[in-house]
Amino acid sequence: MPNPKTKPYTKTLKETMHRKSEILSKAQALWEIGMTETAQPLWLSAATYEEHIAPMLDALGRELEGAIHRISAASCYEKAGDPSRAVNLYRAALSGPLREDTRQEVEHKLSACLVTLECQPAKSPVKSRNSCGCMS
Repeated sequence: MPNPKTKPYTKTLKETMHRKSEILSKAQALWEIGMTETAQPLWLSAATYEEHIAPMLDALGRELEGAIHRISAASCYEKAGDPSRAVNLYRAALSGPLREDTRQEVEHKLSACLVTLECQPAKSPVKSRNSCGCMS
């Protein structure tokens, strides 16, 4: 039985979700055949769509669906090599409603992103070892 507080998808939302799905499918296909650099701009585009879709769903009373799209956006940013944005979106998803198993999975993904950020090279031209022993 549908939640009485939820509203149906708008035409704009459906079109946005369709376009995102096309881009996401292309990114995934390129990723799977090892063309990760070619897939990178597609991952970024899909992430941007997901970020726009999430609050549209929230506005329709579909907060759980919105959280899932934030998780998808975070995953896309991870694959595009932007763990900082992924961390922000994983945290945003965790602040909303999630099933317990999903929450645990997102917490694990968040932890992995934080480790990646810790080991990313610093923007400074001076090389040094950071706390995890990586060169930065």
